[in-house]
Order: sequence, then structure tokens, then C-alpha cells
Amino acid sequence: MTTKPVYIDTCLFGSSSLSRVRDYSRVYGDKIGFEILAMFDLRDYEKALRDNLDVLQKHRISFHGPVYCVEHSAARGTAEYEESMRHVRLTYQYAQILRSSYFVMHLNNCRVDPAAKEQMLYNAKENYRELLELFGRIDCRVLIENTGTILQKNMLLDQREFTDFCRDMRCGVLIDIGHANANGWDLFKLIKDLRRQIRAYHLHNNDGMNDQHRRLHDGTIDFTPLLEKILTDTPDADLIIEYTRRTMDGPGLQEDIQEVLDARERRQGSCNSTKQIYKK
Repeated sequence: MTTKPVYIDTCLFGSSSLSRVRDYSRVYGDKIGFEILAMFDLRDYEKALRDNLDVLQKHRISFHGPVYCVEHSAARGTAEYEESMRHVRLTYQYAQILRSSYFVMHLNNCRVDPAAKEQMLYNAKENYRELLELFGRIDCRVLIENTGTILQKNMLLDQREFTDFCRDMRCGVLIDIGHANANGWDLFKLIKDLRRQIRAYHLHNNDGMNDQHRRLHDGTIDFTPLLEKILTDTPDADLIIEYTRRTMDGPGLQEDIQEVLDARERRQGSCNSTKQIYKK
């Protein structure tokens, strides 16, 4: 059985260094995939994406929905909504070309006014349904990510509300462990409660308050037992290393990729051994 790849989020490379995907492709082959952060707000981004389509087509791909210039809690018909959908439609074109397995959606990116929270959530639900219909045409799922932090005042849903929302909407879920940690969420409970819906994780660490996207063991998350929980409860979920600073591109990232690959291989080997015992 082939081990599932570990994904690298291309946010790390921006547009000027997107060709770095070629180097990682040569080193890791099909052991890695790429989550492509859509950044069509950058002038040179689309050209960089086109220039690297040939190598990206060799790997498993997901698309992180655009974040900058995009607000999915905006009401239909507003300028914010129209601009958001312009970016989404651009993303859709490349998601179709690269056969993206899913599209990651933020319910909101802006600060949350408590008085407007209910309307923001209603708008986000409507936009989620629209994205489901759009990306469903190319057999690309839409995953809802837990986003925002208390410190930045852009957390739309707390842990209980996020869990209830995902259950009520029956949506696919991407858990960002860094966002959860920055908000003081109980990650083990979150995984237990949503394990049947979790399809992917963003992996990074922080100081427990700020969304810093540090390396896997550099922060207040005890990463080793958490990874074991992830692999035990949601063994088929995609694991995406989501670093944001270009200084993290290099030996450190390679060490972290290898750690996650090794953990998944050990877990898969353990499961295969157990199956053999049961067969006997």
C-alpha cells in the first residue's frame, strides 16, 4: 500500500519563488503533494502558476482558497462579494486544470463585530452553498477551515460553535491546529468530535496566542502525541505543512516533511500488521 503524501502549502514560496516546487518534486517525488494558496491579487502570480503547471500536474493537489481581497461573510451583491467571487472563479479554472481534490474555504477573514456576527454567518453559509455547487462541477470538495484568532478579533466561531456548525452543515472539515491552539481550543476533543468529517489538517505551531506558523515542535503544541491522535482517529486525512516565512524553506522544512512521512509510514505498517494478525 502506498503511503499518502505529505502536502506543502505554497504560501511558503509566494509567487517569486513558486518554481521551488520543482526542487521538492525532484527530491520527494510522489511522497509529497502541494496545497496551492491562490494569490491572484499579486501581479505576477498567475504567470508563475502557469509556468509551473507541468510539475504540479505530477502531484496530488489541493487549493487553499484566496484570502487577500476575499471575504466570504459579505452579502451577495456587495462589492466585497463580487471581488471575492472573481478570485474564486480564477481559482476554479486552475483547480480544474490540476484536478484539485478540494478547495479550502475561510468563513471570514475580517474582524468580527459581535452585533453583525449572525448576519456574517448567514452570508458565509450562503456563499459556502454557492461554492459547493461551483466546485462540484469538477468533483472538487469544499472544506471549511477553523480560522481567526481571539487576539486578532477575527474568530467568527468558538470551538463549540464551529463543531455545531460543521455538524449541522455536514461539511468536510480542515482543522488548522495552529489556529485552534492560538484560541485555546481542546484539539483532542475537536478531533474526536469531528473525526468523521475531517479531511485534512494544517500543521504548524505557535506560542498559544499568535498565529505564527512556526515549525512543528517550536511552540506550545505538544506535536508528537497530537500527530499520533491525528493518525489514529483520522488516518485518511491529508497532512499539510503550512509555513509562511520563506526563511523556513530549506533543511528545517525537509526535516519536518520526513518526520510526518515517517510517522505515517509507521502507523500504516502497524495497521497492516494488525490486519495480518486478524487474518490469521
